[in-house]
Amino acid sequence: MKNVSIRTRVMLVVTALFASIALSQQENNFAIIKPGESLPEVIRKAANVTPSVRQLAWQQQEFIAFAHFGMNTFMDQEWGKGTESPSAFNPSDFDARQWVKVIKDAGMKLLIITAKHHDGFCLWPSKYTDHSVKRSPWKGGRGDVVGEVARACREAGLKFGVYLSPWDRHEPTFGDSPAYSEHFRNQLRELLTNYGEISEVWFDGANGEGPNGKRQIYDWLSYYKVIRELQPQSVIAIMGPDVRWVGTESGYGRETEWSVVPSITQNLDAVAASSQQFPVDGAFAPKDLMADDLGSREKIKNASALVWYPAETDVSIRPGWFYHSSQDNLVKSPTKLVDIYYSSVGRNSVLLLNIPPDKRGRIAGDDIRSLRGMRKILDQTFKANLASGATIIASNEKPGHKASAVIEQHPTSYWITDDDIEFATLEFRLPNNRTFDRLMLQENISIGQRIESFRLEAWSDNAWRMIARGTTVGYKRLLRFPPVTSQKVKLVIDSSRTSPTLFKFGLYKSPPTVTIEPNGGSFESSLRVRLSSDSKNAAIFYTLNGSEPTLKSQRYTRPIDLTRSTQIKAVASLGGELAAESSEALFTKCLKVKSVVFEKPCSAKYPGRGDTTIIDGRRGSLDFQDKEWLGFNGDDVIATIDLGESRSIHKIAIGFLQQQGSWIFLPPEVKFFASDDGTKWKAVGNQGNVLKQTESVVVKDFSCTVKNVSAKFVKVAAKNVGTCPPWHPGVGDKAWLFVDEVIVE
Repeated sequence: MKNVSIRTRVMLVVTALFASIALSQQENNFAIIKPGESLPEVIRKAANVTPSVRQLAWQQQEFIAFAHFGMNTFMDQEWGKGTESPSAFNPSDFDARQWVKVIKDAGMKLLIITAKHHDGFCLWPSKYTDHSVKRSPWKGGRGDVVGEVARACREAGLKFGVYLSPWDRHEPTFGDSPAYSEHFRNQLRELLTNYGEISEVWFDGANGEGPNGKRQIYDWLSYYKVIRELQPQSVIAIMGPDVRWVGTESGYGRETEWSVVPSITQNLDAVAASSQQFPVDGAFAPKDLMADDLGSREKIKNASALVWYPAETDVSIRPGWFYHSSQDNLVKSPTKLVDIYYSSVGRNSVLLLNIPPDKRGRIAGDDIRSLRGMRKILDQTFKANLASGATIIASNEKPGHKASAVIEQHPTSYWITDDDIEFATLEFRLPNNRTFDRLMLQENISIGQRIESFRLEAWSDNAWRMIARGTTVGYKRLLRFPPVTSQKVKLVIDSSRTSPTLFKFGLYKSPPTVTIEPNGGSFESSLRVRLSSDSKNAAIFYTLNGSEPTLKSQRYTRPIDLTRSTQIKAVASLGGELAAESSEALFTKCLKVKSVVFEKPCSAKYPGRGDTTIIDGRRGSLDFQDKEWLGFNGDDVIATIDLGESRSIHKIAIGFLQQQGSWIFLPPEVKFFASDDGTKWKAVGNQGNVLKQTESVVVKDFSCTVKNVSAKFVKVAAKNVGTCPPWHPGVGDKAWLFVDEVIVE
């Protein structure tokens, strides 16, 4: 060392220090439970299991993107068979930079591309198969989707990851386990060697038959070894030891989400005693963990080992994972995406949102609009921490870790109590009265996850009143509650596995919203509608023709009197800035209906809000699960409407949904009848419909106009197609008929 400069020595010491810290953190992401250890000893160990360096970096991303793109995009399917011709893959306007810009603007930190789905078609020119872009007409066979996306991510400062399906319905060796495992490792090496840093490798557990009719035995440990060798900083997700699947593709995580869980390993004692750098890998046994409770005291008390194994919550912005033009009007709304964000990121999980590019090779406009709306809502909500400037009184503080750290911007400071404390309080005295409806908590998970239950209280009328409560916190917990105005709030940690710790505490106010009262429905002659906002200082702008309101629209100053069918849209404005999303309600002018009776009941799976769903004046959306539809499986719809007294009738209409991809068809014919006594019926009209194969999702009204007819009763008879037609994938299955609103004018 005599010839080594002082600067070099310092650098070597620093490098060794960081390596030591990294290894230490890595080794602390599991704990062995010895036979006979008491529950307090197990709890103490659980409280001190911590994420590895790569797991912590992954969790801090919070919100990441999936891009399902490939052969299925062009075949308009979800799961390919592996027999598709590479000539089908030919995006007309591929633009990886557009993907990355949209994703980064939405606040996501990483993009995972489906480099190969179950059909085996590779989005890079793999030298181990001809079933890839090199045999497609796109760019004359010289294109590389993976390469262009990886490069666009690097240019924009976005992390990059790959999905590589272990199941391969095209590869001839699939099912010949040793040969296919070598093939799979070779493709892994290509992806992990040729495209720069890979931050996440995503495996699912799908395992059907290959082209030879055989199933494969996956050699998971050998796959992990390749990843650790070539990309040691990458997390291995879902069927891997670093990150687990939350257990649903809805986007909604558990209310109680522990990152420390038992029983994902085999023979951990022997592996941990070895000199392996990644001890959990060698003991990991891939499986889905889907129970509601994974890590409570009850679950871990008899565990032989505990491992830091955090959850990733995946969901698609559309009903499908790949792009289908028929779903352009079924993209999740900004409000729905925000709800998913609170229920995933806000429940100690990372949200993986799928945004599938279309056949052009670009993200579609409907998806972009929803993402922008979601981002605006989140930005407006979390732009200012209303707890800032507070004086904090803690029931206990460990020296050097004052409670004031939870509202400071310092990246490494945090609050923690003295050892062996399981209950604590933090009282926040704000500079003045402040209105808030969101709570954000973050534990310092680099030293463990500990909080088991907590509640938030506000000082009101000279007493503390609970306004929200929760269980686990972990990396981040977000709670929503009705707006509260107070100058004092108190966080009560009712239970912690050991000395509780907090990294951040925040109070926030969501953007002002507009309430429309009544919120839609029917009326006979006139109706008065009132608008209000949950923010006293907000101005309200509205339209009566269904268009989006702007700052130039009519400003609400007094109740709105309706005398005709109207769609109201209203939005609040605070400080000259419109809220991200408007409220809307549809009002239908029609004759008052006393009751409705069906000859056959609807399916128990789709009961709407009861039989009166079709006469309440509220129209169903394009989402058949919105509880505004009655579903009939294989049966005709025959409904008798009682008007209460004889009335002059001019028009009868009834609405139906078409979504053939979900086995929902429009009726081939609808007949309309009128009666004075409900016994003798007169046919007053009918409307036919030709059944055609289509991807279109629509709501269609069937109607008839009548003259010189008075009746007390109206009957509507809609014919079900019966079974799915020969060209439908569900051929022979019972078809669905979805009905919503009957309108009598």
